[in-house]
Amino acid sequence: MRTTGAVRSLSAATLVVAVSGYAVIVVAGRALDTVSYEAFSVFWGLFFALAGLIDGLLQETTRSVAARHTGPRKATGNQHPATTAAHPMAVAAGFAVLTGVLAALSGPLWAGRVLPDDTGLNTAGVILMAGGLACYTFQAALCGLLSAATRWSTFAWLISVDSAVRILLALVAWALGWHLLAFLVVTVLGALTWGGLLLAFPSQRDVLREVGDVGTGEFIRRTVKAMLASGANAVLITGFPVLLTFTSGAGVAPGALAAVITAVTLTRAPLLVPLQRFQPALIVHFTQHRDRVLRACLLPAVIIAGTAVVGGAAAYWLARPLMLVFFDAALVSSPVVLALLTLASGSTALLMVTGSAAHAAERHTLYLAGWAVATVAAVALLLVGASPETRAMLALGLAPLAGVAVHLAVLSSVSGASGRPD
Repeated sequence: MRTTGAVRSLSAATLVVAVSGYAVIVVAGRALDTVSYEAFSVFWGLFFALAGLIDGLLQETTRSVAARHTGPRKATGNQHPATTAAHPMAVAAGFAVLTGVLAALSGPLWAGRVLPDDTGLNTAGVILMAGGLACYTFQAALCGLLSAATRWSTFAWLISVDSAVRILLALVAWALGWHLLAFLVVTVLGALTWGGLLLAFPSQRDVLREVGDVGTGEFIRRTVKAMLASGANAVLITGFPVLLTFTSGAGVAPGALAAVITAVTLTRAPLLVPLQRFQPALIVHFTQHRDRVLRACLLPAVIIAGTAVVGGAAAYWLARPLMLVFFDAALVSSPVVLALLTLASGSTALLMVTGSAAHAAERHTLYLAGWAVATVAAVALLLVGASPETRAMLALGLAPLAGVAVHLAVLSSVSGASGRPD
């Protein structure tokens, strides 16, 4: 697929994803009371944080399969033959079982903190979480295979339908007066989209046979590292409401964090939602430019910095009036908070770019280290004695820059060299 076609398809899909994500949040805010809305927001954040963890499989599948067909490994003959190389979909099956079991077994540890004190609702939430994450594991592997094959139109269709089905069901739930349980179903429903794609487009099934550039054991090892890094990524993006909730202590009244959670969720969209969807394309791009990966980071970094500044200024003047059209005043933060949170999203976006570059350069351990440093710094900043808004701004604005520093140190050492992968 031509570059312009890829950009067009991914841009259209990103628009669908962003609009659908906003719409689900708006509909939930209208359909649910404040306590239920906060519970939905935290469940939503937890699901997508764990889905972000699984996205490490997407990223390593993209890198591994793309590297098999391009770059130095092809030239040096270091590839594994097809009989021993990793099959990402087979690996996904193992991860799906493990993920579903762990989510189910850990349910008692989180269900009571995330959802209202209702045994039936808590049980349903755990079942939905476990089943949704197991299904999403296959979707992540398929997205990685499509990305490595540069089938961007199919990839765009998949992520668009994933998001569109959520807003359609949310609208139905609102119209029929359904409550929190329906919105928990809304959260996980899109994880089934991969099955619909393979049924609707049989011609795409050939990607299921693709293999990686390393054996299964090495592929799993690298995938685990990528998962830990992408999990940290997800904690700082979609899972941040969960992190904020758990670091705020048990003394916080139900609904008291709803406004800052809404602000964090909405202000990340201008930069982080598009970047999340373009991340597979970034990995392919950096994989093809491993000999000058630091230089390849420059243009995305400049675009991100400029967008964050412009977005922050726009949020100061426009975000609160627009939010008041759709949300109750109790769910809308001040212009300063909205502007600074929008600006802070640029820090996480930079970390996503440098992390993708480090991953493509096959520096998996140090890729993980950057995200780990950022996450630890974020937790430390969330524990300071300040308001929830201040803690959120500090954690999202400063912590990712520590991870960026780690990644840049790595990239500076490998750019222009072909050091040993890890």
